[in-house]
Amino acid sequence: MTQQEWLDAFKSQNGREPSLDEFKQAKANGFAMAKPAQSVSPQDELKKWVAEFEKQYNRKPSFDEVKQRRFLGNAKPAQATQPVQPQQSTQATQPVQAQTAPQQPRRQKAAQQATPSAAPHRNHKKAGKGKKRGIRLLILIIVLLGGGYFFGQSYYSYDSSMDRAATMLNSHSLDKYSKNVVWADNDKTLTGSEAEPLADLMKSSKYDSKSNIKDLLKSNAYGIQLKKTGKKFFVFDDYKVVVRPVTVKVYTDQSGLTVKANGKVLDNDSDSDSVITVKHQAPGLYEFTAAGTSDGDKYKGSDNEQLGDSSTARVYIYTEKSSSSSSSSSKNKLTKDDATSTLQSMASLLSSIGAKNDSDSSSSTTASDVFTDGSDNKAYTDFTEMIKNNKTTSKRTADSINFGSIDVQDVKSTGKKTADATFKMQEDFNYSADTDPDKHTSGTLTQVFLLKAHMKYDKSSDKWLVDSIDSNQQKISETDNTR
Repeated sequence: MTQQEWLDAFKSQNGREPSLDEFKQAKANGFAMAKPAQSVSPQDELKKWVAEFEKQYNRKPSFDEVKQRRFLGNAKPAQATQPVQPQQSTQATQPVQAQTAPQQPRRQKAAQQATPSAAPHRNHKKAGKGKKRGIRLLILIIVLLGGGYFFGQSYYSYDSSMDRAATMLNSHSLDKYSKNVVWADNDKTLTGSEAEPLADLMKSSKYDSKSNIKDLLKSNAYGIQLKKTGKKFFVFDDYKVVVRPVTVKVYTDQSGLTVKANGKVLDNDSDSDSVITVKHQAPGLYEFTAAGTSDGDKYKGSDNEQLGDSSTARVYIYTEKSSSSSSSSSKNKLTKDDATSTLQSMASLLSSIGAKNDSDSSSSTTASDVFTDGSDNKAYTDFTEMIKNNKTTSKRTADSINFGSIDVQDVKSTGKKTADATFKMQEDFNYSADTDPDKHTSGTLTQVFLLKAHMKYDKSSDKWLVDSIDSNQQKISETDNTR
């Protein structure tokens, strides 16, 4: 038969294409077809396969091995796999027999893989699965870390921290303040009681909104600001509300008073000649009060202050007499009129000393008329020294200096023959063009000071004299019209 007829017959009988060896053998035989092999039933084929399996492996095959026997090697009878060859020549079957012989090693390898000795192959699969799980876990960790980093960058940014800080301050919660507000000098958090003045400030109408609080924090007003204090998780900036501590110096116009700040006692026995110093106070709103008995008279006064614009604050508490005992009245009691008369005489005397020349001096008052110990009095010598310096050695010398406009604010008895007078005094420094050769400006520099004079009753002259003047004078205003 022809080559194509042989191929069609081979595929029809065997259900597959011939191998290369089978094709060469058929070509050598002139494409003669062998007689069909005797068919074998599936049951007989299975029995024969099992027998060959037991002979080869000394055991019966498992159920799975029977089902998958095509993967364990070709244990089927030889005639079942041989292609049909012509009966005329016995040599035609030899290549087919030779074709089946080399399959023995493959059957043995497949059988060995089916035996328990194939365990290493299964372990290799498990190891592969474990490696995949590790890779997935590593990817998950990287994703989580990346997400956490980007979240942290946003959460701990300056703008987000500013918004949280404003919300915290606007809550007025002392508990939150004590966890989120720190001192600028030691990075420690404020206690609830220390933060009360700050909370009172945040309650005021000036800071009644988050936007106003943010403006406060950005401007560092009153020593309160949002500041980077370190790192969070070694990566992100850590911002906190930082406050600058304030040292408070409190002055009273009477001795023997109890002085308080926001209800807390600062001093049980004040001294009008000394200062009450309180350190490390938080910025905020404070109410200072002073009350008690001085020289038989009862006094009380208060002063409300917003502290924090500087690291040191000075507070002056001026009291008023609330009641007096009968023994406190005396003909030697200093009155406002007495104090005004003496202090006005002092201003007239100082103006005559500060006049442009002696001919302009019109005062007949002497130092003994105003000061105890006359011209040896320290207050007198301090004033005359100041006048001399401003008229002769200052960078811009004054032609003249006038003192006047005495305004007695209050008088307080400090003893049977002593008293204090709190007063305002105006000082005018007059400049001419002659003392400004570059710009030829002239005019007057006016300053108003708040002073306290300690006065004594002089029995011989029957009047009150200035014994001393506090050095911690307070400048109330200044006007400069030199042009």
